[in-house]
Amino acid sequence: MKKIILTIIIVFGFLATTYLLYSYLMQIGVDEGYEPVQPIHFSHKIHAGDNQIDCKYCHSAARSSAVAGVPSLNVCMGCHNTISEYEGEEDLANGYTKDFYTAEIKKLYTAVGWDEQQFKYTGKEQAVEWIRIHKLPDFTYFNHSQHVTVAGLKCDACHGAVDKMEVVRQEAPLTMGWCVECHRTSKVNMEHPYYANYEQVHRQLAKTMQLDSLTVEHLGGLECAKCHY
Repeated sequence: MKKIILTIIIVFGFLATTYLLYSYLMQIGVDEGYEPVQPIHFSHKIHAGDNQIDCKYCHSAARSSAVAGVPSLNVCMGCHNTISEYEGEEDLANGYTKDFYTAEIKKLYTAVGWDEQQFKYTGKEQAVEWIRIHKLPDFTYFNHSQHVTVAGLKCDACHGAVDKMEVVRQEAPLTMGWCVECHRTSKVNMEHPYYANYEQVHRQLAKTMQLDSLTVEHLGGLECAKCHY
């Protein structure tokens, strides 16, 4: 009897250890909630939320490129060469005062070499080392234009309510399982010009599979080589 109990304890301990180790390993590289402090404070809540600036105004590469890209500071200066002080609402509880935001604008001026008194560039620039927040493993391929332009996904589908974030964080886990689930449930917009040459193929595929609509999975969206090659 003692041997049986001891065996059960050993097996249970082994299974528990294996489960804990598995759980730990599955979290490696998952940066959900990552919220680094940037060298220049940029409030998406103010820009994308209060002022309703479209995400793709700054991240224009998302329309036609694999990466959304970090906007050039020249994009910022398109507005801030005349907006040198913050006059919006304050968040006193968290220390986001008018003086705080104005000081961050001055950091921008220092970085681009802008003399606000002379209203001209001095030519003295300083590099800004932005901290990347969303990063997939090197062995994973993701194309923003395919999702934004062709699929028509809204930015918040992956990035969350950025227009409400004072400090941007990684909202989604960005794990393979998370992406796969999206491919299994997301219907493909067959009306998009991108699919014009495949209209008959897709219609026949839907008929063969007895489906009213096709998801990304039905078009090979779960094939390994789609994201790993």
